[in-house]
Amino acid sequence: MIRVGIALVLAVLYVPAMAEMFHVWQTDTYAGHGMFVPLFSALVAWTDRERLRAAVGRGHPAGIALILAGVGLLALGALGGSLLVKGLSVAVVVAGLVMWSFGTDCLRAAAFPVGFLVLMAPLPRPVVDALTLDLQLFAAGFAAAALRLLDIPVYQTGVTIELPALTLQVAEVCNGLRFLLALLVLTAAFAQVTQRSIPRKVALVASAIPIAIFANATRVAAIGLGVHFIGPEAASGTIHNWIGKGVWGLTLIPLILLGLLLARGGGPKVSRLEEKVA
Repeated sequence: MIRVGIALVLAVLYVPAMAEMFHVWQTDTYAGHGMFVPLFSALVAWTDRERLRAAVGRGHPAGIALILAGVGLLALGALGGSLLVKGLSVAVVVAGLVMWSFGTDCLRAAAFPVGFLVLMAPLPRPVVDALTLDLQLFAAGFAAAALRLLDIPVYQTGVTIELPALTLQVAEVCNGLRFLLALLVLTAAFAQVTQRSIPRKVALVASAIPIAIFANATRVAAIGLGVHFIGPEAASGTIHNWIGKGVWGLTLIPLILLGLLLARGGGPKVSRLEEKVA
């Protein structure tokens, strides 16, 4: 009953933070992927419920320290106005509750669904601002270089790409960071499903970063190509949207192929917990 009471108190304590998080998911274009995170964590825990149930043991008192640390992070996030810190505190508190209630083996078995919750926290705006210009400049430079290779006359100055038919500008909304963040979350979920070893999971998730950056730069180049051969209308409206969707769709191909390749080379792996349960 004590554990149930503490869990209820924590739930009430986190209502304002989760309400704020939900609002940001709906309004911040860089945080929309966060809504997917707790849902996938719950799905993984549900599908893996038999293994988690087998790992349940005596609760460990160290979980109380984790819970207190998580609540401390919540207070720190409230004082500093940081939703990122508040989001991190959720994962810490959940980890503490699992350890305190079900033991360290259960927490180890639930490491992914608990740790995955970290990704629901949005990036702070200063971090977004710091990354934006570099991503814009890379996309513009890459697109200009690609167009020159195709013998298309182009002149680039900063984030501006001048073509005979139209001058394009890689705006903030075209920096590719939204897709990068969403792809990282999607790839982490895909890695959990397909990979059996932690190094391969990390390798697959890390590969999403350069793939997403180059995909956005390729999208900008494809729009420039469309402007040259179709006309200025390719830079906006239906053609622009279909170019973006097409490039983003193609981006999934190398990730899927790499995931399958890593999974094929991983071989079966039995964890210590699975050996103990067996």
